[in-house]
Amino acid sequence: MRCFIGLDLSASEKLALDSWRQQAMPEVLPRHMTKSMVRSNDAGSDTDIRNKNKGKTRSKKTKNARNNSINNNEPGVPYAVPAANYHMTLCFLGDIDHRQHEALMAELDALTAEPLTLTLDETGIWNGPKILFSAPSSPPNELMNLAKLTRKSARNAGIEVEGKEYKPHITMVRKATSTLPLPLFAPSIDVQASAFHLFESVSTPQGVAYPIRDSWSLEHNISIREKLRRGITD
Repeated sequence: MRCFIGLDLSASEKLALDSWRQQAMPEVLPRHMTKSMVRSNDAGSDTDIRNKNKGKTRSKKTKNARNNSINNNEPGVPYAVPAANYHMTLCFLGDIDHRQHEALMAELDALTAEPLTLTLDETGIWNGPKILFSAPSSPPNELMNLAKLTRKSARNAGIEVEGKEYKPHITMVRKATSTLPLPLFAPSIDVQASAFHLFESVSTPQGVAYPIRDSWSLEHNISIREKLRRGITD
């Protein structure tokens, strides 16, 4: 199974973030709409070709190139990630086997970390994976510590984890390049996390989906007296 450890967003947080995306980047459409536009544009091109070349048959090579463009959703056409797929990865695991999965469960069962709140208030583009993302300009210490702990748990479970610096983000647009117009304004979305999850990456006819397979609560590591003093009820 292909997995990652991450944070989920509540339904209201996902809707707020998606609303921002629609207002700040109105030219970026969901994938199914960009595919429909590609097919429509291609159908128009076919009509032009037939009008200019009556009685001629388009070459097999040209037809195959057209079909590949449609199937690949036009490599240069950015598309919006569905709101249901919004998440913040803490640790990417890749393909793991049953033994690694069982070892990871034991490691994560023993992990303790505190709830956290962050604000998505900036965006950026990474040219390598070609994504436009939203992110917190000031990631809370609780988030960075949780990411560190989940990576350590994965390594203890015998899973190879990349060692590059952790940069929290939520992918908003795929197939994005430097030519994509920047958002009209920055987001300002508060996100609260009281749990972290093991997600599986599953390919479906409608696109990739990220079902949650296991969850762990984030709890304040303080005394009951201190919780009462701070007004914490969880």
